[in-house]
Amino acid sequence: MTTKGASFLSLTVEDVVAAYDDRRDWVVSRNGYELRDKYGFSPLVPLLIEALPRIRNAAGRVHIMFDLIPLARRDDRVVAAALTGLNDRSKAVRMHSCEILAYSLRHDAIPNLELLLDHPIAETRATAAAAIDAIRHQNHHFYLDRDHKGTSFWVVNPQDDPNYRPRPWEIRQENH
Repeated sequence: MTTKGASFLSLTVEDVVAAYDDRRDWVVSRNGYELRDKYGFSPLVPLLIEALPRIRNAAGRVHIMFDLIPLARRDDRVVAAALTGLNDRSKAVRMHSCEILAYSLRHDAIPNLELLLDHPIAETRATAAAAIDAIRHQNHHFYLDRDHKGTSFWVVNPQDDPNYRPRPWEIRQENH
């Protein structure tokens, strides 16, 4: 068993909450980095999702939601967390929730997003509308490229870049 795996056994949801529940952004950022460095990101995902509703300070919830965006197409738990996050009191958490749903391209998220179209905060209405547009067009780039000009690209994972070319070592890994 690796060192990361052995030390992971001692990490609890309470530890994750303690690391992320701080209103100082730099503290949350440092703590998140240290957790990812020590345990790896993938093993942390279930604990991060479980900790989300227990974190009182928005800075921690914002960091977690931002970090979950690349997993939106691969992990249903991330989409479920984003659906919950649409009702968060922090507009930044709501925005990252919209981003996760836009990147997921899941049509079943549209009814939840439509509820935000009457939100009292204009920025929340705009991000929800952009997420709905991206999902309806099945093009996550439209979340940023709101006029559909094709000049803005949202690169979450390398394959999202229209000019992406796998590097030689990536090709070798795919062939094995």
